[in-house]
This record gives sequence, C-alpha cells and structure tokens, in this order.
Amino acid sequence: MQSPKEPKSNYEPFKLKEKIGEMIRYGRPLLQKFPRRDRDLADDIKSCMNKMYHLVVEIEKKYYRKTTTQELDIELEWMRLLVRLAADKDASGKFAPPLSEHQYEVWSRYTSEIGRILGRYIQSLDK
Repeated sequence: MQSPKEPKSNYEPFKLKEKIGEMIRYGRPLLQKFPRRDRDLADDIKSCMNKMYHLVVEIEKKYYRKTTTQELDIELEWMRLLVRLAADKDASGKFAPPLSEHQYEVWSRYTSEIGRILGRYIQSLDK
C-alpha cells in the first residue's frame, strides 16, 4: 500500500521508458534511410531521442523529479517539431520528404502517447 505522500503513479517513469524505447526502435531504421541531404535532421532526431531516454532514466533515479520532467517535456516538444519538419513537403523543396505520411502518423502517435503519460506523471508530482 502506498503512503499518502508518495506520488499516486510510481510506475509512470517505467511506462515512459518503455514507450520512448518503442519510439526509438521504430525511428532508428527510418533515420538510417534518410537521404544524405537530410542527414543533419536525422542526427538531430536521433540526438533528441537519446536525450529523452537519458532524461527518463534520470527521472526514475532522482528524488527531485520536477525539473527533469520539465526538461523531458521540452525535449518531447522539440521531437514533435523535428518529426513534423521531416514530413513537411514544403520544407523539402523539390524532393520528397524523408518521412512518408504514414510514418509521420505512426511517429506522432508515439509522441502523443508519451506526452499523455508524461502529463499524468507531472500532475501526480503536483499533488
């Protein structure tokens, strides 16, 4: 049984880590297929995913988690913007974007689900 002072959902960081791991497993093969002209974008996305994974491990291990969850929230928003940019037809100019519409939708579902889990966890820390 949980004491009243503990956050309601102690399992959230583990679920976050699991979902971020799933997103990385989905995204890495896609990033390897990015054309050379978009290699910098692929590197930014890969770096962002790795930082998110690092932050969720930090959240799991730290006593004071509020600032780290805020950093993860910022990194998640950055990930959303990068993925949106990778699927943007206008940003690619005369070339096809590195991510197809379907790949963008799947990746967006991952980021949305991670955002929902993170939001619930942040609410549990505020209580």
